[in-house]
Amino acid sequence: MANSLLFSFGVWNWFILAILLALLELVMPGYFIIWYGLAAFAVGGLAMAIDMSWQVQLALYAVIGIGLLIVSLRFAGSKAGESDRPLLNKRGQTHIGNVYVLLADTKNGRGHVKVGDGQWRLKLEDGKDLPKGASVLITGVTGTRLIGRAATDKEP
Repeated sequence: MANSLLFSFGVWNWFILAILLALLELVMPGYFIIWYGLAAFAVGGLAMAIDMSWQVQLALYAVIGIGLLIVSLRFAGSKAGESDRPLLNKRGQTHIGNVYVLLADTKNGRGHVKVGDGQWRLKLEDGKDLPKGASVLITGVTGTRLIGRAATDKEP
């Protein structure tokens, strides 16, 4: 029953598959299913123009589908790393090179600096203590802790 139903549509099976895959692409995240839908549409068009067996059609579908997927991944992959805000999710990195003021005396080279309207934990590179109000140049980040050293008068 299912076998005869499957082959009774003939070439139209590819167009039905193309529509189903396009609809599936609309409801699923990602963008790779559409390429198999386009491959089904292409095989349907070729099967209408050229008489070929179902085995050849299936092989052609696999080749076109995988080919379209590889091409799309190559083009999409080239832009994946580009961003106009590369440090968006690395907030600590945005503070490197800035000078901030200590909120209290440091103890064992650790303290807090005022950043905007908030504060960040700080670890001094040399481990020496600085008094409240001292300027600190941020030189790095580990996790959520800023790494810094005493700022000189020449630094902004």
